[in-house]
Amino acid sequence: MASRKRSEGFAFFLPVVGAMLVMPPIVMLFDVDADVFGIPLIVAYMFAVWLFLVVASLVLTRGLPRAGADQAELEKKTVDKP
Repeated sequence: MASRKRSEGFAFFLPVVGAMLVMPPIVMLFDVDADVFGIPLIVAYMFAVWLFLVVASLVLTRGLPRAGADQAELEKKTVDKP
């Protein structure tokens, strides 16, 4: 149960962290005259943030049970009781 609450907490803060990472003050830190494999650093940063958010959400969704699982488990417990 604690693992579920922890995953729900991460799932709540993931969009907040994503929004903070794409705020102009932070993005402008990467607006320098540098390239990463021929790609401007600011573009590489934005792609890295996007990739991080996609992978983090994938990991979180794999860890969370389906929405109906709790309801089905609750119904099973109530049916089993005499």
